[in-house]
Amino acid sequence: MRYPAINNESFSSMRNALRLLNLFTIEEPELTLSEIADKLQIAHSTAHRLAVTLIHSGLIVKEPTMKTYRPASSILSMGNTFLSKYKLCQVSVPILEELTNKTGETAHISILKGTKVVYLYKVDSSHPVHLLSHAGRQNPIHCTSSGQVILAYQSNSKIQEVIQDGLLAHTPHTITSSSAFMQTLTKIRQQGFSVSKEEMHIGVTSIAAPIFYKNHAVASVSIAGPTTRINHAKMDSMIKLVKVAAMKITESSNKLL
Repeated sequence: MRYPAINNESFSSMRNALRLLNLFTIEEPELTLSEIADKLQIAHSTAHRLAVTLIHSGLIVKEPTMKTYRPASSILSMGNTFLSKYKLCQVSVPILEELTNKTGETAHISILKGTKVVYLYKVDSSHPVHLLSHAGRQNPIHCTSSGQVILAYQSNSKIQEVIQDGLLAHTPHTITSSSAFMQTLTKIRQQGFSVSKEEMHIGVTSIAAPIFYKNHAVASVSIAGPTTRINHAKMDSMIKLVKVAAMKITESSNKLL
């Protein structure tokens, strides 16, 4: 198949579009149109045309209240998926196995994809509990410790996207109030871990801690098991083990990438 030649104007537009996408960083996740024009050293009208094109392509979104632009969730999920498939799982497996051996509970590695949390890898304990958490499974973010602990470190616009998607009740313990959910995320950031007690499944408790890449939470490590086993007496020691595992994976991943 022969593809049409790309003329100079099309090539220039494509190059500027890629340059625009590269402007977004962890330090500057959102930019105004004026900031984009200044950074690219292009006219305001040209920056606007590029932004509109990328919005229509599903690569960036505009925040109407703040009049800023940010990468769409599709871009973020692609980056997370690349990290997970090629590096994250590679370093996580022995650490997950060690975590399962020490806690006696099922361990997971997870990432966000849109308004869902996706389980990338799972190590079952010798006494597993029935969980909807097989590799590739997508679950709601708001009622899972693995989803909550990643979301807690995301931008406010990302958090609002999850809230607007609906905080549906899965059990009587699910957080369904947006204000209560925001308070929970604030607490998670302060303490560095999340505990979900029967928010997704009755009788099941999970603990998660964030995995960071260049100071950005890109994934989580978690354990899940019966509430009778992950109880008050064991909670502190299990939280410590999960946080240590997350720290080890963070360190190993950042060395590889």
